[in-house]
Amino acid sequence: MKGRKYTMKTGFNWKRKLLSLLLLFCLLTGLAGSGTMAHAYNVPDNMKWWADDKFGMFIHFGSYSYFGHGEWAMQTEGISKETYQKTISAKFDPEKFDAQEIVSYAKKAGMKYLVFTAKHHEGLAMWDTKVASFTDTTGQKIYSLQQYTPFGKTNRDIIMELKNACQQAGIHFGLYYSIIDWNHSSQTVEGDFTKMASWEARTAYIADMKAQLKELVDTYDPEIMWFDGDWTYKKDNPTLKKWWTKQDGQDLYQYMKSLKSDIIVNERVCRSFGLGDFECPEQSIPEKALSRPWETCQTMNNAWGYKKDCEKSYYNVRYMIQDLVEVASKDGNYLLNIGPKGDGTMTAGSRKILKGIGNWMNRYGDSIYGTSGTPFAKKPSWGRYTRKDNVIYAHVMKWPKDQKLVTKKYAGKKVKKVYLLQNGKKLKYNATGKKVIIKMPEKKPDKADTVIAVQYQ
Repeated sequence: MKGRKYTMKTGFNWKRKLLSLLLLFCLLTGLAGSGTMAHAYNVPDNMKWWADDKFGMFIHFGSYSYFGHGEWAMQTEGISKETYQKTISAKFDPEKFDAQEIVSYAKKAGMKYLVFTAKHHEGLAMWDTKVASFTDTTGQKIYSLQQYTPFGKTNRDIIMELKNACQQAGIHFGLYYSIIDWNHSSQTVEGDFTKMASWEARTAYIADMKAQLKELVDTYDPEIMWFDGDWTYKKDNPTLKKWWTKQDGQDLYQYMKSLKSDIIVNERVCRSFGLGDFECPEQSIPEKALSRPWETCQTMNNAWGYKKDCEKSYYNVRYMIQDLVEVASKDGNYLLNIGPKGDGTMTAGSRKILKGIGNWMNRYGDSIYGTSGTPFAKKPSWGRYTRKDNVIYAHVMKWPKDQKLVTKKYAGKKVKKVYLLQNGKKLKYNATGKKVIIKMPEKKPDKADTVIAVQYQ
């Protein structure tokens, strides 16, 4: 991850925008029939589970976790390849990594899918890769967790451990892969970019990268491939410094589909050109629903990989819940990151947040899973809306002082009942014109977000 915001560009044509407007019109003018849900965008069949699941876990874990300065440390601190290999990667020994525990926390938090960093920018493969060009600077050792670190003596495969734990828990499994590689002999780090040694090196690296991706698909059968490190690009006419192109991104996307036709691939095969299956703003949320599937990835403490200095900077649970709801109200997905320590253990801060979100999701998960975004154009001052079938969920974050919650009403639709989602307790209401005025309890049941369900006939 780059650990910083970027400006989103859609690059869509007018036909796609028109389709988006038509879908939004359908949302604003009526409710979908029983058992159906209309998203703010068109959802391909292979992505229906993803669009409905809404909430996933991101795991940044690699050699940088041992160093504890974040996943960009090799670049930001100017550490040479050889020094990084000898002082950091060669000492990385995550013997306490517990896939079952991590997946258990994900499941209890209400997360439905998981994405793990198979290879980040620093280049250490977290699986037993056999692609010969991915070596240390001596050219003698394959640069992987199994073959380069002390952990290799255990003969463990932590990606397979995660994969199996996810299968047992009913959680979808995905992998992250960085296009740039700070360690590879073909590339030299120059600022945020990597410069290719030659055109021949570029061609060979792309072929070897695809060979690694084939290993990952063949071995772990991921349902999602989450790319990153694509910003060293030009639309066309590449240079040795900006060596990746839109055409390379298109080719990579098609290659992944040739390996597995229903795999879900993010836009970062080459961002800004409308490629891939979904957009992925980083630590930011768009002002309104996008015209195609989207997911925001978020940290708990402004750190992706484990960073000692950020361990006292976690957001509170209330903030994270409201962030999740904000995304769901715009028909997006929320990929929340954890960064385990170098020994593989989860941090106390991540455990606390996952438990807190899980407590809320146990009561209000129905207002997130399988929902579309708000059917109304204007945001309410008291919170947000989500919708599923014939139910509008009012996410009340600011409790009305007079105990009267004013919500918008569907034109021409009759309210059947209004109730607290957490326990089904019916609430008195008055539906007139364009409003539904609800008599609220005196005390707010949940400080972060209390959900009121307005069910229509």
